[in-house]
Amino acid sequence: MKGLLKITFGVIALPFLCGILFVVAYVVIVGITIPQLPKWAQPSVTQWLLDIPQDSDNHNIPNWHDGNVSEWYGNDSDPTRTFSGTWVDYFGLDGEIIGIPIQGPFTKWGQEYEKPLLGCVYHDSHYSDHTGIDFPVDVGTPLYSVLGGKIVWAGMNGPWGRLVVIENGYYQVWLAHFSEIYVEAGMIVERGTVLGLSGGDPSDPGSGNSSGPHLHYGVKKRDGENYWWVNPDQFFGADDVLAWGCSE
Repeated sequence: MKGLLKITFGVIALPFLCGILFVVAYVVIVGITIPQLPKWAQPSVTQWLLDIPQDSDNHNIPNWHDGNVSEWYGNDSDPTRTFSGTWVDYFGLDGEIIGIPIQGPFTKWGQEYEKPLLGCVYHDSHYSDHTGIDFPVDVGTPLYSVLGGKIVWAGMNGPWGRLVVIENGYYQVWLAHFSEIYVEAGMIVERGTVLGLSGGDPSDPGSGNSSGPHLHYGVKKRDGENYWWVNPDQFFGADDVLAWGCSE
């Protein structure tokens, strides 16, 4: 009887183990292969890698809400999401959002770029709900604060992975999928402070909902008790980025 149970368990578990091994092998092989390709071929192959949806916002998060916690979590709440957008009413210096959290030059798949690569955009048509901007970037790239303010969250937060949220005045800046975080909740930071290093490697459990290395950059705006997502592209110019595109 015990032998039959072992065989049954093995038959059931085998497909799951094979699936895990396939994903790990896929990430490793692609990561090794892409830098060896000609430079003209690397962007298209990288875009193919990002074909798997990575919309960390699409998880019971409406585009607008009135601050009600139960409404924020939705009926199918994620117990690992411990920060839902609480405001601490901090007002300080450098409260204006300026620029992009990545500063060039930097490398992506072994190729150097002077400007950040603009991937999936705000309310991108390839996603059911994408309330920020994605910047494809290698793991370990320094990420900077685009405003001065108070760190109201710095740590794991459900599908966001390692998340840093900075508040000042009527804005909160949300930066997701860190590989390392250098700040702590409660700290006051200046604009230009290095907050940590980019992540998004799907083999890293701390990446959250991510199919490839990238930074997710979101901005919330508040008016009284109401707050909602706004398009981060209003805080930088079209000439500040290089078009990369978003996969279907």
